[in-house]
This record gives sequence, structure tokens and C-alpha cells, in this order.
Amino acid sequence: MKTVVFIETNFSGLDALLYCKTRGYRAVLVTDSFDRFRKWFPASCLYKLDLADQIVSVKDSNDLDEVLAALKQQVGVVDALLTFAEIRTQVAARLCRALGLRGSNPEAVAITQDKFQFRQTLLEKGADTVKCERLDRIEDLPARQDKLNFPCFLKPLQGHSSIGAVICRDRADIGRIVEELAGIREDWISPDFVAEDYLDGHLVSVEILTTAAGQHQVVGVADRDVIKDSIEIGASFPWHDTDRDAVAAMACAALDAIGYDFGASHVEIIVTDSGPHLVEVNTRVGGSGHSIMLDLSTARSIVGDYVDLCLGTLEERQPLYRFKQGAAWKCFVSPQAGVIRSMPSTEEIKLRAGVQEVWLHHEVGDELQELNSNYSWIVQVMCTGKDQQEAKLNAARAIDFVAAQTVIG
Repeated sequence: MKTVVFIETNFSGLDALLYCKTRGYRAVLVTDSFDRFRKWFPASCLYKLDLADQIVSVKDSNDLDEVLAALKQQVGVVDALLTFAEIRTQVAARLCRALGLRGSNPEAVAITQDKFQFRQTLLEKGADTVKCERLDRIEDLPARQDKLNFPCFLKPLQGHSSIGAVICRDRADIGRIVEELAGIREDWISPDFVAEDYLDGHLVSVEILTTAAGQHQVVGVADRDVIKDSIEIGASFPWHDTDRDAVAAMACAALDAIGYDFGASHVEIIVTDSGPHLVEVNTRVGGSGHSIMLDLSTARSIVGDYVDLCLGTLEERQPLYRFKQGAAWKCFVSPQAGVIRSMPSTEEIKLRAGVQEVWLHHEVGDELQELNSNYSWIVQVMCTGKDQQEAKLNAARAIDFVAAQTVIG
């Protein structure tokens, strides 16, 4: 029996546990906090954690030596090791190298984890032209404002889930933004920031499986829905536009520029009037239900393919992915804080056209805070349609139904 080790997981990674169960692989989950999963995942999905054949608890799953010792003592032979969690992509790559397993280039992953180094590398390799300034702390913004072009985009040097990512439109915004961002206390969010050239355009993401240096299986391109500058509330797939090929080519060129030669990636790009520009590279499968959207559209499991790629059993066929139908997810969020007084049931939402999955991120009685990140989602739906546009419309209509039936006060 093959043993597959997961270092933490994201929402998409829960289905990797299910995939291992169906294929007869032994799935081992290494974690330092189950409370993190309860915060990240809808309660209805937490049962999938029980699909792991073994749980290895450690004090710090980002500690290379501690995890190596735990695997040696508690697991034994490991055939593949990977992660779906952004916060553990670098240590997973280092673990694979230490264990002699197939894995991503740790140096390439390190570049993606440092937003300033990422921008500098792209500039040096001619992969993009976006410039940025590094701030050791957000309180340095007032002193550095003369070096910035406004509007600019601010985000943590290392981060996730759109936490701390905001547009600074002009100098008058600086005081308010510094006050807001200085108070962030979140796991894996750095105190240092980058201030980048602002990109005005449409956000898309490219889903890729890299099988070797320069060899990229492009799953496809997804359309993205964003509010309040950076909070993602939806996506639809496959996105077919005149810029589609240029976007995919830029994503692959970025992976080559940073030396990423193995594994999954979720590459975000903004299409502006002057062409596409990179936002960031995530060296993992897209989270937040993104992989389920791809699976519904292509009738193929990208999380399963990633597992098999790491095991060395993935079939070598070009292309691996063909589109069968459209798929889309969308979230209901509230612009106001308050307590959820009433909302429709999962069963009622599933009666809407095209709805395949419903995830409740909050329930009646929960108190909602300010709308400020991807953690602000209340209800999420996954829909299908004959193509991307129909799937996107079905998702929008389902969320309109949720909004009309929900009372917050």
C-alpha cells in the first residue's frame, strides 16, 4: 500500500483524502492545529478529515526537523508528500528534498512566499513589468509615500486569504490604512508589506500541473469575482476570451522564471487594457472549492492527479484536461456586521437551477464581523451549466435567492 503524507490541508485537500481512500492509498495528515481547520472549513466538510488513515500531531508543522522526526517515528516509509495549504508549501518542498521524494523546488517556492522577491525576480527575468516597494512594517508607509505612484496596491509580504490586501488610492488614505493594517494578528501574515503598481483590470487565475521543468499541463483559466479591492467571492470555468492564450502563456513563463519545475500551481493574473500582468503564484492547487469547480467541468480530479504526480504514476498524455461543461462557485457575503437571524436551508438552496453543492460558512445565530477577507463568506454554492456563462448565471441566481431569504440584524 502506498503511503501519502499531507502537511496540513486546505479545502481542496479534503478531497485528496477522499481520493486516497478510493484508490487504496494510506493517507497520513500532519497537523499542529485542528482548530485551524474548524476556522477554515465549513462544518459540513469536517467529516472528510476522518478519512485520513493516520493523524500525526506535532507542535509546529512548519518545523522541518520536528516533522522529519515524527514521520520517522510514527509513519515509516513515505511514498509521496505534498500539501494543499499555502502556509506549508515551502516546508513541504524542503521535506520532499530531505526524504528524496518527488517535490517542488524549495527555492522557487520561497520566491513565491516573498512578494517583493517575486516581483524582483519577474523584473530581472523579463516576465513582467510591475514594480513594488518593500515596507518593513506598515507604519513605514507615510515616510515612503514619495517613492510610490498612486493608486498603489498594498499587501503583506507573506500572506493568504486576501487578509491585509487593499488599494491605497491617494495620500489621503494613508492614515486610515496604516491604522487598519497595523492591527492584523493572523497566522502566516507577515508584519512587512509590499506596495505595488496598481493594476486596473479583470482578475483571472490559471490552474496548472507542472510535470517537469518547462513542462506545464494547463488545466484552464478561471474567471474571478472580487469585491472591496481583493475579497474573492466567486469564480467560473472555463474562461474563454481573446486574452486566454496570452494569460496562460504568461503564467507558464512566470513558473519558468522562478524555477518552478514540479507540482500544482494557482497563478493569478489581472488583464488590463495594456495586457495581462501577474498578481501572484500559489504553488498549490486552488482552494476554496476551486478544485471541485475544475473537476465538475473536466470530469477529472486535479487533486487526484497531483497525488499521482507525486507518486510517479500520473499518465503522460497531452492534454490531460478537456472541458465537458461549465462550472462556477459564488459566495453570499454581508456588507453589514450583525447576527444572522434567519437564512434558507441547504435543501432549499439545492433546489435552485444548476446547484451541485452548498456550503454554510456561517449559521443562524452566528455574529458577523466587518467584511474584510475571504473569512467573511456566509454561504457558498457550486453550480454547473452547459458552459461557463450559464454556470456563472446559475450561481449568481442561487446567491440572489440566499440574499433575499437571509436576515441579519
